[in-house]
Amino acid sequence: MGLSREQMDIIENFYNNRRLENKMKLDDRIQEIYEAIPKIREYDAEISSLAADAARKALSGDSSAKDTLREDIAIVGEKKKAALLSHGYPSDYLDDIYTCRLCRDTGFIHGTPCQCLREQIANTIYSRSELTDVLSRENFDTFNFDYYSDNDIDEASGKSALENIETIVDYCRYFINNFDKTSDNLLFYGKAGTGKTFLINCIAKELIDKSYSVIYLSAVQFFDLLADYSFRRSSNRSVYRQISMKELLSCDLLIVDDLGSEMSNSFTDSALFDCLNERLIHHRSTIISTNLSIDELKNSYSERVFSRAAGEYTAFKIFGDDIRIKKKFNN
Repeated sequence: MGLSREQMDIIENFYNNRRLENKMKLDDRIQEIYEAIPKIREYDAEISSLAADAARKALSGDSSAKDTLREDIAIVGEKKKAALLSHGYPSDYLDDIYTCRLCRDTGFIHGTPCQCLREQIANTIYSRSELTDVLSRENFDTFNFDYYSDNDIDEASGKSALENIETIVDYCRYFINNFDKTSDNLLFYGKAGTGKTFLINCIAKELIDKSYSVIYLSAVQFFDLLADYSFRRSSNRSVYRQISMKELLSCDLLIVDDLGSEMSNSFTDSALFDCLNERLIHHRSTIISTNLSIDELKNSYSERVFSRAAGEYTAFKIFGDDIRIKKKFNN
């Protein structure tokens, strides 16, 4: 899932604290019951005595000691439940307490991550992401096809803006549903305001909710980060400046938004190629968005960068009216 060591430690501590808190709750219940029903303390002492006696018998070669102990404890256990019920307590009041009964607060069910662990991983990733507030607003539940006209026809494809975005959204859902089976890369291009970033955020939210690690960076942030690594510049406390090079290269999905908005030079071209190429080699997915056309991309970056983008990425042109302007005047 591409979690950093720090994130794994956070999750491990979360489960350790959960188990400790539940143990403390159980200890409090035991003390409460010992005071309210002294007979329960005697039953627990009897169980301890039975266990010690069975251990001695097992060491001396009595192979039936374990089965006998199980039966004897079951009898005493029924007495405890009866005593609890007679005093108005639930029969399971002294059972072990679990926040998640499916995995018993271990995070795993027969070696497979429990749903509670998947949710915790997603929460941990969100807490590291600058997308937290944005993704609550920009997701497939709030995606509005009404902003795309059925009358705006692209001359090259013959498709309307609406038909085009419907096709793209369908592919994005395929990309999400098959994310663990493929290592596809996406390139969204088209003029500003057509919804490229919104669509990227929809994808990011779906994958984060599935517990994949997603790093979102604007092109300016992306190249600033690469410059920090290359020139050993000290980083500030911004969230994105705390991302390690290892995370950048190994995260499940890297998003570089608004490529072409950065100050282009030989360093940015070389750094972009190295990062994209490294992720391709290790089959890590990347999504790039840009306001540049395909011809402008070809002219703005080196041939090897353009070759990677053209040959290894599934490219989609998003066109239509400026949604920001539509929203402004509709409101």
